[in-house]
Amino acid sequence: MNNKLIQKSISLLLLLIFGFGCKNDTDIIRINPDAGPSFIDIESDGYMVELSARPVDKGQIGTWKVYIGENGNFEDIHNPTSKFYGEPGITYQLIWEVTEGDQYKTDLITVSYKNLTPTILTEIPQDTLFHNVSTYLTAVAPKYGAAGSWSILEGDGGNIEMINDSTATFVGLKNTTYKVQWALSFGNQTVTEELEFVTNELKALAGDDNLDIITDLNSKEEKFYTLEAFLPAGAKGNWTLIGGENGEVYHKNLPHSLFKGDPDTEYELAWQVEVNNTVSIDTVKIRFRGKWGVWVDNRDNQEYRFVEINGLEWMADNYNYAEDPGNQSWYYGYGYRALIQDGHALDDEEERKRYGRLYFIDVAMNRPPEGWRLPTAIELDDIIRLYGGELYAKEALKVGGESGMEINFPGYLSFSDVSDPAFRHIFKSQEKEVLIMTSDINQDTGMGYVFLMNTSIPNVGFAVMNTYFNGMTVRYVREKQ
Repeated sequence: MNNKLIQKSISLLLLLIFGFGCKNDTDIIRINPDAGPSFIDIESDGYMVELSARPVDKGQIGTWKVYIGENGNFEDIHNPTSKFYGEPGITYQLIWEVTEGDQYKTDLITVSYKNLTPTILTEIPQDTLFHNVSTYLTAVAPKYGAAGSWSILEGDGGNIEMINDSTATFVGLKNTTYKVQWALSFGNQTVTEELEFVTNELKALAGDDNLDIITDLNSKEEKFYTLEAFLPAGAKGNWTLIGGENGEVYHKNLPHSLFKGDPDTEYELAWQVEVNNTVSIDTVKIRFRGKWGVWVDNRDNQEYRFVEINGLEWMADNYNYAEDPGNQSWYYGYGYRALIQDGHALDDEEERKRYGRLYFIDVAMNRPPEGWRLPTAIELDDIIRLYGGELYAKEALKVGGESGMEINFPGYLSFSDVSDPAFRHIFKSQEKEVLIMTSDINQDTGMGYVFLMNTSIPNVGFAVMNTYFNGMTVRYVREKQ
């Protein structure tokens, strides 16, 4: 009995070994999952990627699963090229699992999305809204389906209009510290950036004065200029013409409205702004060049007309800067131990501006305003010849003449005049004569050429005289700018 039992056991073992060993290859299950490539630092619309797993064989089932990462989902978990939706700033580990019967294998890929990066573009110098209580808040616009929003974190009385727009308007109270925030959000992710600043008192800005606007030099009719005011965020603006005739603002509520005016007319305009019931007004002066341009001496803000002749720019007003008053420059009638022979002392500002000061040669020659100089006798003689010569140029050179030089007769100051027994200074020839310095003067002796024009003499020309004994009119010249 024992031998028969042993034989049966051996036969069963051989059957198990050789019976299974002879099974066909087609009966062996092969599972080779391929999840495709990974996707790293993705930025795409809706934070979506299309997966690229290899399709499964017949009889097998593929399934996508999230192994690591929150808030991710598949459009179709059994589609090897399913769309996968994630959230910014998260790295996902995804499994492509292939099963057949009770057997399965998996492959793994990585899908990562870039972080949300809120970026505020508004730059506020020194963190202060100088002369303002409002500003435009600008940030990089949201992308890929994200949403943005502005909010005020700190500061009372502030308001933001269009809070969900990347460009919004902030209006606050004066002299208040505010902290605002720009937030980007997508799904469950929110990232923020902050901006802190201080408001100031509202001050309207009408733009810089421009008294020498050059447009079409051939046009003697209407001139046009684009105004350069500033309109604060959230403000209302309004232009008003307060000085000058025949001027017109085309769009009174626009800071950069077109303005129309006449040449050689000075205009003054007021620009009013209102923000949050606070009003401020600023003014601006403008002038179109016709015959004359205008130069402003920034040392004292005095304005001087100038005219272009022979490629040079000539002052068409007598120089009037207070250079060492009483010692190197004088108003007619005002001098130590001085008499008035003709006319009257200049007491009002209008007359002082029209006649200008009388200067000693040293200061006139050596201290001109920057960019200007005394003319040479030849340069003045060229103008005389341009307008007909010594016998005919007078009408063109005097006030109202075609040259635009506008030469008047302010008189001069004679130092230690020999006609006075006490050798006092004498102011002479007001409204009768003008002596204009040239640069052709010997500073050692004082002798040189002086331009002379007199009301009682028809011709104009030059006198050779000792300038050390006279205070005279100055008309500077400069190269064409």
